[in-house]
Amino acid sequence: MRIIINSFTFILLLVLAYVMWQGNPLLSFLLALAAIDQFEDVYYYTYRKRLFPSWLMPLDLVFEVVAVCIGLGMLIFSLIYYAYFETWFFKALLFLSIPIIYSAVEDIVMWRQPPPKASSPVAPATAVMHYVCPEKEVCEEKRFVRRKH
Repeated sequence: MRIIINSFTFILLLVLAYVMWQGNPLLSFLLALAAIDQFEDVYYYTYRKRLFPSWLMPLDLVFEVVAVCIGLGMLIFSLIYYAYFETWFFKALLFLSIPIIYSAVEDIVMWRQPPPKASSPVAPATAVMHYVCPEKEVCEEKRFVRRKH
């Protein structure tokens, strides 16, 4: 689910960066960098590897704040104009803004966590949201059993 949310945020930030280019190139550049950060989050959740070195991770905090601001903007916009929307796309902004805000806030809260150990089946960032069953236990019991770590 996090991959889908961050992918949507990546695309949204790229579109916003493109639209803002003529009016405010500096803001457009910031949005493009935030989009790259969202892509890096998708890459991390997919492959468990970081694209950027650890010394660049404090910038991750800045870009996550940008994602929170975009999500809050979407939420406020959709709450103010909800009665005027006639298409499902604009009504969906209300529901799409909440996971974007949640994902970015969770990344902000978890950004100083140590990296997962090789023996740990769960990364600290995903331990907050998910129940996990290590692969070894699944094979031994011959069925799927949810365990909370």
